[in-house]
Amino acid sequence: MKKKEKVKLQIDDLAYGGRGVARCDGKVVFIEDGLPGDMVNAIIKKNKPDYCEARAVEIIKPSPHRMEPVCRHFEVCGGCRWQNYEYDMQLRYKSEQLRNSLVRIAGLENPSVEPIIGAKKIYNYRNKMEFSFYQDKNGELSLGLHYSGFFDRVFNIERCHLQSELSNEIVESVRSGCKRLKLPAYHIRSHQGLMRFLVIREGKFTGEILVNIVTSAQYQGYEDRLFELGNIISSKFDHVNSLLWTINSRKANIAIKDMLPPMLKEGVLHGRDHIYEKLNNYRFRISADSFFQTNSYQARTLYDIVIEYAEFNKQDNICDLYCGAGAIAIYISSLVRSVTGIESVSKAIDDACINAEENGVYNVKFIAGKVEDVIKGDEAFDKAVIDPPRAGIHPKALKRIIEMKPKIIIYVSCNPATQARDIAGFIEGGYELEKAVAVDMFPHTYHIESIVKLVHN
Repeated sequence: MKKKEKVKLQIDDLAYGGRGVARCDGKVVFIEDGLPGDMVNAIIKKNKPDYCEARAVEIIKPSPHRMEPVCRHFEVCGGCRWQNYEYDMQLRYKSEQLRNSLVRIAGLENPSVEPIIGAKKIYNYRNKMEFSFYQDKNGELSLGLHYSGFFDRVFNIERCHLQSELSNEIVESVRSGCKRLKLPAYHIRSHQGLMRFLVIREGKFTGEILVNIVTSAQYQGYEDRLFELGNIISSKFDHVNSLLWTINSRKANIAIKDMLPPMLKEGVLHGRDHIYEKLNNYRFRISADSFFQTNSYQARTLYDIVIEYAEFNKQDNICDLYCGAGAIAIYISSLVRSVTGIESVSKAIDDACINAEENGVYNVKFIAGKVEDVIKGDEAFDKAVIDPPRAGIHPKALKRIIEMKPKIIIYVSCNPATQARDIAGFIEGGYELEKAVAVDMFPHTYHIESIVKLVHN
């Protein structure tokens, strides 16, 4: 096969990352826009010694499990790429990908993987969405999501089915307000302009909404118009409990503040600087940049499985590593003697301490610092809960955890590949995998959240 050659392929599998998998001339071919069961014509994009990459350009015979996507933006948006695939099949492949990672990367012959836990709500489930501003060559402002494969092009979102209808209305109101007030969009290449991002966070169980308008530092002369935009939003939407104006002065294209407008306390245009979400009997403070599981409905399921797997009792002293804003630590607090949470992001630790105090939880403590620097290996913890970022556990931290020898380790991950790599390290250090399960936090995407139980032998 040669680059740019058109080939006929039968897709029979899905790879982690969402691409279809076919085989041709003894090679694996990874195919964009293809699903298992499809017969396609595809164009070869890359030809490597061990595999090829291709893009489906024509579906000769569609998979019997294909379906019509509900979103009008499906063809251009890079978000929920499996929206055209039956949900039961999405779950099947996610579960298989967890198992495959445990076999191929962790080296387990026959891992005990329990049936995947699907989502009851497969649309309108996200509690956080980020939208980008964009200005075309004619000066027309857009507010929406990035075209698939383009970091510098944005299309106007009319309706995103992953967020609530109220959030969709807020997007439209902000867009029309910016046009009427002639607020210019920031240009990602020239780094000129004002409006950068719109972030909407929603408490699914409280009904509270946070709206964060993120601008560049080039706001001089636009202050009155930004205040007027704030008035438009706050007067139209009663459920907006927190309306913020924050500033990202850096070139990095991320919707996180590094400055606040000097004329506003905590950047608040209306209401307070945070909202609340509720999981069971606990209430959690969520600010603009707080980490919180993106799917509140499935977060409860996730934490309940942590409890089931860990078999907590009132004598347990628990370490919660990479604890974020303390959600897991607080959620399990009534079942154990004590919880010690460790997190490198100091703002998250501040939020964790506030969350513990506001929930009347006093058997938890939180430490700011890198896990590999804080734990020394001689601490006496009965069990450990670990929920690291996508990159997984730092090698030094993994070594220290093994030295602590907690009887049970519950490892929560959003990346089955790095999780499996770390599991191999734990097995070498004297642990065995008792069971694992995937929880679908992100319907219509390839992302997987998984939980494993490791027991010291």
